[in-house]
Amino acid sequence: MRRTHASFLVAAACFAGGASAQDDHYGDRTSDAVANNSVATVSLVGFAGGQFRTLNSEGDAPVPVSTFDDPKFYSIGTNTVPNPSQEDVLEAAWYEVVNPQGHFVQLVIRSRNGKQFVPVGTQVDGHTVQAFSYELGGDGNGIDWKGWVSHVSWTEYVINYSTDGGQTAYSDPTIQDPIGGAHWNGIDVLHLGLEVPGSGVNWIQVNYKIGVVPAPGALTGLALAGGLLARRRRR
Repeated sequence: MRRTHASFLVAAACFAGGASAQDDHYGDRTSDAVANNSVATVSLVGFAGGQFRTLNSEGDAPVPVSTFDDPKFYSIGTNTVPNPSQEDVLEAAWYEVVNPQGHFVQLVIRSRNGKQFVPVGTQVDGHTVQAFSYELGGDGNGIDWKGWVSHVSWTEYVINYSTDGGQTAYSDPTIQDPIGGAHWNGIDVLHLGLEVPGSGVNWIQVNYKIGVVPAPGALTGLALAGGLLARRRRR
């Protein structure tokens, strides 16, 4: 499936819908549902020989959660290339954002020196790569949610691609509710976004819009806190 090619300026935190990080709507941000010590694995994968195969040298590389305001990029190894001069270190960061536009988890994979992820002629295990994507939690280690969370629905997905490190990008159309309302376990191996070798892509940004439902006990605690606050205000 080919993407719509409406180009737009992309800052480090462009969210579903194409809004930029300079928008005033993004002034109020908190991290709520993701566990503070969550570590999810990230990998770049290519479709070759009838299956998806890892393209970054560290495979399913552990990446700790960071923050929207100060994303921490971790190396996930070098990319697989036909020519050593095309090799580069790949880095990934992911974080949570809550703002007036919704509740999001965002993943960014980038090339440290701006070289394309998958040049033409890239092979894995003797098979030529036909398309490439990414995986979050491909080894089963996905996002961990906080204890008060009972259900996370993945309601919307947008993936942005860039050939200039995120300065400009083009995106896949929004995909609604890709897991049919089921609880999202923080793992994404669906390969909903695909790009082709030689496209020049050196930056991918994945936006997951989510819905979070508290556990019954957490709802009770919130109700009690709200009641106490209301009583204080009446005094």
